[in-house]
Amino acid sequence: MMKIFKRAFLFLAAGLMLGACEKNAIPEVTEPVQVGGAYVKFFFQVEGAPRANFYLDSKKVTGVAPTTSNIVLGNLYGSVYPSNAYAMVPAGSFNMSAIDTVAGKGTADVLASTSVSLAANKHYSAYLAGTPASYEVFMVEDNLPPADYTKIWWRFMNTMADMPFAVDAYAVRSAVAATETKPAEPVEVYELGKGLNFKQHGPYVELKPGTYTYKVFASGTAYDPATSTAYIQQSFAVASLGRVYTTQIRGTYVEKPKTTQIDYWRER
Repeated sequence: MMKIFKRAFLFLAAGLMLGACEKNAIPEVTEPVQVGGAYVKFFFQVEGAPRANFYLDSKKVTGVAPTTSNIVLGNLYGSVYPSNAYAMVPAGSFNMSAIDTVAGKGTADVLASTSVSLAANKHYSAYLAGTPASYEVFMVEDNLPPADYTKIWWRFMNTMADMPFAVDAYAVRSAVAATETKPAEPVEVYELGKGLNFKQHGPYVELKPGTYTYKVFASGTAYDPATSTAYIQQSFAVASLGRVYTTQIRGTYVEKPKTTQIDYWRER
């Protein structure tokens, strides 16, 4: 009698487990996962531009969260999509456009466009740059350094329109005072690129953790990267290993730039 009861209990338990598995089973994927796409970051670098989104042919590939009234907006000056890493898009040849699609206006204004070829598994940065009087879309390939979680890599990109000069860019690591266990470390200067015009960038340069000031000088002028005041600069600490970053200048040239005209973003 005990054996019969135990068999019945095991049969009932098995049935309950089977039912639970069926109810909570992983749903079948009916659409194939995209493989072999390209990776793109999209930057909005024109001060005074309307909200906009990027399109590949007729497909929108950027976006922002809708407002509380469910109005879908575009990206503002100084924003990037996505904020870190890259968006995955189809590989191939496309017409890449930055389009102002303000709700209720009734029209979609193409601010600028260009033809692009996106290779599978490669990384790119795409820009809406220029001025409100002359928009421009352009793209550069990001030749990322090999993944290495013991290193930090940094580069510089010039997207400031109407600059009357090329620029030299540096990362200046602040001196570190001595401690009971470590000797003092002097100021260190890392060159991120020289003679860079609008739409040009330098190579990725390996940095070590520390506090840095990123300085941009007019090429051909006299300066000391470590001590001179730059045309534009930004300071912050760098600590996370395994990361890849780009410092960028943006907007339209003025003699006294705003602090918002320089910023950095993470590629990886």
